[in-house]
Amino acid sequence: MNNQEDKKHTILVVEDDFDLLWMIKKILSLQGYAILTAVTGEQAIDVISRNWAEIKAIVLDLSLPDQDGETLLGEIYKVLPEIPVVITTGSEDRQQQQRLEKVGIREYLIKPFDLLRLISVVADCTGGGPKERLHLDERH
Repeated sequence: MNNQEDKKHTILVVEDDFDLLWMIKKILSLQGYAILTAVTGEQAIDVISRNWAEIKAIVLDLSLPDQDGETLLGEIYKVLPEIPVVITTGSEDRQQQQRLEKVGIREYLIKPFDLLRLISVVADCTGGGPKERLHLDERH
């Protein structure tokens, strides 16, 4: 795989669990994405401010040490109103899920989530073509 040719999109992953952050970064990198990371809301805003033109999707944990994920999502949408956002959360809250879906999130994944599902959702968010989907189908 030639990474320069295969890198299609940059994804920002905002996650304070370092093990999960590493795993998401690794699995999406293997799919050809360039990955930016942040472990706090403040870092996420900083990364977005420096890389807003390159970021094509965001994977956002709702439980961050310095900020509520919903508040951060609102800040993100002020700057990048069309950005596809995939929410990850450790707790199932149907009202929250419905509220976030109304403001435009692409997916609400409850931890522990299937990493293949995350790959599929990110591919959909970034307009991933048949290659990504074929790669997923081969694993099933």
